[in-house]
Amino acid sequence: MTLSDLPAEKTLLPLQTSAILFDLDDTLHHRSKAFYGWASDFAQRYHDPAKKAELTAMVQYLVELDNHGYRPREEYFTDVKRKYPAVEGSIEQLIEGYQRDVIDHIILEDEIMLLLQQLRARQIPFGIVTNGVGSQQKRKIKTLGIDAYTNCIFVSKEFGKQKPDPAIFLAAASCLQKPAQEILFVGDNPEFDIWGAHQVGMKTVWIHHEPRQWPEQISPEVADLTVHTFADLLPVLGLQPAADEEHNTVSQG
Repeated sequence: MTLSDLPAEKTLLPLQTSAILFDLDDTLHHRSKAFYGWASDFAQRYHDPAKKAELTAMVQYLVELDNHGYRPREEYFTDVKRKYPAVEGSIEQLIEGYQRDVIDHIILEDEIMLLLQQLRARQIPFGIVTNGVGSQQKRKIKTLGIDAYTNCIFVSKEFGKQKPDPAIFLAAASCLQKPAQEILFVGDNPEFDIWGAHQVGMKTVWIHHEPRQWPEQISPEVADLTVHTFADLLPVLGLQPAADEEHNTVSQG
């Protein structure tokens, strides 16, 4: 008898779901933390550490200009060079350097490692649907070690469609061999992740990272559940008992 012959451990996924799809950035890893680390290192190349105010101002500019990763890199570094003429290298070289160096700041949080381990132990199928460049997103996934847990990984530039296009969600559902209605999608972007998954019939969990707010043009009802940290998600999935109800901020609707 092999591990696959054993009955799956009973689990209590919410909303009558039996499989999970995750966004990648700011969902399975804290992209905002990694980007801040990169921005700090980058700014230090061009400022005397003793001039803390100027250094802090550049870091803040780099972070705000990034717009949570949604600003195209060509536009991003064009604006950076315009603001800071001392920045060296071509746009292509700066993009290449960023994609290389930001990986050094990506870490797998303990609660996410616990989640992956328990999903595998309970034989709950899961996958990843992420927008971005295939090579860069897969470098992140490999650095985090997530590729050891699933091969259902869909990156928009490789697939040819990006969230919220229904095609990429349905392809991931097919990979998991589950109907969309039985899949729980977890992500941080209300439009790309939550509305995108909702439109194909998936159930949704919105990870609400402050200070981001829900957009007025999208009904809040498309988010079936809302959590404020990834740790809050674990008890919702039945994967870890809530140690302290006072600290678990989960809302429905």
